[in-house]
Amino acid sequence: MKVLLNDEEIDLLISEGKPLPSNYRDRMQLKEKRGHKERELDIIGDNKSEFRLVLRQSQFNILDFSVILAFRIPKSNQLFRLRRYNGKSHEHTNSYVY
Repeated sequence: MKVLLNDEEIDLLISEGKPLPSNYRDRMQLKEKRGHKERELDIIGDNKSEFRLVLRQSQFNILDFSVILAFRIPKSNQLFRLRRYNGKSHEHTNSYVY
């Protein structure tokens, strides 16, 4: 299933409020996983959109990490990455199209 979201839809999803559960700190404790630590947290937005927050960090370099905000495509298990923030462990060469 290929999903296309236009810029306006993406902007609305990014700006939608995403209240964290009261125990989010406990639920975000990173767990070891083959060379890195990782954790995911599902969040329901103010407009009932479903999001997932993903945290990853290398066990060898604390500057090698990613924080990803993804939108769950309705009626599927597919995730659409809205935002990704990377640490400064190395150069990122992704090109951006505007």
